[in-house]
Amino acid sequence: MADHDSRERFLALAEATVGAFAYMAALLEELPVPVVVPDLVLAVDNEPTEVLVGLNRARTLLEDEPISDRHKRAYEHMVLDWFAAYETLALVKLAGPAPWRLDVVEFALQRFMTWVEVIEDDEPDDSQS
Repeated sequence: MADHDSRERFLALAEATVGAFAYMAALLEELPVPVVVPDLVLAVDNEPTEVLVGLNRARTLLEDEPISDRHKRAYEHMVLDWFAAYETLALVKLAGPAPWRLDVVEFALQRFMTWVEVIEDDEPDDSQS
C-alpha cells in the first residue's frame, strides 16, 4: 500500500512540476524583455538537457531586465526552486521515492509558489519602469 501511495504522490508532484514550468515560462515571457525557454513537455520524451540549459540561461538574462532588484531575486529564486523540484524528481526515479525526497519536491514547489506570489502581487512603481 505504501508503494502505491508513494507512486501516486510522485505522479502528482511530477504533474505539478510540469505545470509550474509552464507557468514560469509564461511569467518569463511577460518580462519587459521577454525571455523564452524551450518547451518542457516536448523535451520530456527526448532529452530535457536543452530545456534545463535554456532555463539556466534565463537566470543569467534576468540581471539585464529593467525590473527592481527585488523582482530579479524573486524570478531567480523561482527558477532555482523549480530546478530543486525537478532534480529531486529525477533522483526519485533513480533512487526511489523515499518520503523525504518527495517532501523536498513538495517544499520546493511551495517555495516556487511563494516567489510567484511576490512576482504577481508587487506592483512596480514609476521608478521601476
